[in-house]
Amino acid sequence: MNSRSGIGWLIGCLSVMAWALLGCSPERDPATLFAADAVGTLVVDAALIVDQPLPRIRLSRTQAPDVAYDPRDAEVGTATVVVRTGPTEFEYTFLPGNERVMGRYVPLAGSPPEVLPETRYDLEIVTEKGERLTATTTTPRRFSVETWALSVDGTSGGRNLQTFADQGDGVYFHPDNLLTYPEGVLDAHFSGGDATAYGAAGFQLGLFSLDREAGLVIDPPFLDEEDLEDLPRLGSSPALDGEDGYVRLPWFSIFYDGRHLYKAFAVDRNWFDLIRTIPEGGGGFGPGGNIGDGVDPPLFRVEGGIGLFGSASVDSVGFFIRPVP
Repeated sequence: MNSRSGIGWLIGCLSVMAWALLGCSPERDPATLFAADAVGTLVVDAALIVDQPLPRIRLSRTQAPDVAYDPRDAEVGTATVVVRTGPTEFEYTFLPGNERVMGRYVPLAGSPPEVLPETRYDLEIVTEKGERLTATTTTPRRFSVETWALSVDGTSGGRNLQTFADQGDGVYFHPDNLLTYPEGVLDAHFSGGDATAYGAAGFQLGLFSLDREAGLVIDPPFLDEEDLEDLPRLGSSPALDGEDGYVRLPWFSIFYDGRHLYKAFAVDRNWFDLIRTIPEGGGGFGPGGNIGDGVDPPLFRVEGGIGLFGSASVDSVGFFIRPVP
């Protein structure tokens, strides 16, 4: 079964991970992930981010693993989609896409409201065939990183990075945020001890290389020129527990110089269970503290289909990787 529905990186981001979440790994027999009778299964793709507008929602169907994946054939554009929170109901309408962007369901009227913290949201989808898909998420509390700290030896001799709150988009070029690959380690420190302090199940990191013309900071001898051109510009970590009050960005997840956006997500149970059960780790880089139960297939907290209807709170920082001399 083949499904490359994404979560819009997750997160707008995280996202980053869509096909890894719901698709078939090129190194695995698809039959080990899904049963043959699961072809045609509904796939939902939605991530609610606290203090951001209600997200677009992607709805598609899985396709057979022995045919070329066609996103147009996979799309489901004639369903009734509703998100509810308490007595309030938000209807969605299908917005057709184009060659570059697949269609999505979007809130029907006006500007969508912002997602609230510590709030239950329910999704209900009914297709023309009468199929019904439902899912529920309770959003985490607001999450903020107290310090983004670069340390030379992992414990001392470093500095704190500037934040968007202090510098705006100038954060990328502030002297404190100019980093030399691969010196020091970058940690995101937060209060509360672990994810439960934020009403979350765990953490996930997202990393985005923002400059399309950026050069490489790595030169591995085992990769040829074509392989180097295919190195990803975004990535996500496995599930992290953050039980020591920090999460760490590993240097081996960075391939390019230039501007980078680094996001730390405190994620709900739906999101957490999915990323911790993705075969082969899925996300692309793995700092310490990751969790994996080896569940096969992945754990989807969705009734009547598969995919993700989850939520998270997020904080972020920007930095610049100096070009290699």
